[in-house]
Amino acid sequence: MIKLGSVPFLNVKPLVFPLEEKLVQHDFLISYTSPSNLSTLLLDKEVDLGLIPVAELVKRGNYTIVPNISISSYGKVDSVVLLTRTEIKELKTVAVDVRSQSSTALLRIILEVFNKLSPIYIRREANEKFLDDVDGGMLIGNTGLKLRYFPPDGYRVFDLGEIWTNETGLPFVYAVYAVNEGIKLGRNLYALEMAKSIGLKIVKKIAKIESEKIGFSEEICLRYLTERIRYDLGEKEVTGILTYAKLLSDLDENRRIPDLKIYSE
Repeated sequence: MIKLGSVPFLNVKPLVFPLEEKLVQHDFLISYTSPSNLSTLLLDKEVDLGLIPVAELVKRGNYTIVPNISISSYGKVDSVVLLTRTEIKELKTVAVDVRSQSSTALLRIILEVFNKLSPIYIRREANEKFLDDVDGGMLIGNTGLKLRYFPPDGYRVFDLGEIWTNETGLPFVYAVYAVNEGIKLGRNLYALEMAKSIGLKIVKKIAKIESEKIGFSEEICLRYLTERIRYDLGEKEVTGILTYAKLLSDLDENRRIPDLKIYSE
């Protein structure tokens, strides 16, 4: 069996639902955890491949990437949001979702590079006290999606995917399938490609099933999966990753711009 790590968010369902439901033949043992913990599991070789945050990919640089598949957006993403009581320019303290790597790094780019700010970041669990005693907070995943539509009273919602695309003209890639060194996927590479293809064909069914599980309307789930999240990894997405890596290296002198290596047998 090949150990595949994923995250428990709505946006991955078109990629993993066909695997879960055995609509595609495969040899995966699938597990779910937060993006930050999944990065650790992949690094420690507790999983063989994982749908990891791009921030981890550009930090490590020692993984190969499954071709043609990503979790990305071009413009609004809806599930990576910054909630504030003020204008962005006035932020001094910002809570960040502890589950996040790529989006926290994206927030740093937006605040420090695009807006020339130097806020204090406070890592917190995404619970009822998340926004206590801070000027704003960044949340991801299903929690971020919920707050995009139902923010607390008095808060404005800024979509980080939209800000990124407005500033760069590029898609933002949140996650890719990264493969550990020495792992041979065999027929499972084709299984990943087929799962994506089938998942996108039955996305209405997936939206209906997941809406009942997470308590969102079917309309919100379907809009999110068809109009916000994109699943390809083409030239523009690769350029988006490299631009992101360059901006992160400008913020951190110890970072380097990685060579993106595509998996092949």
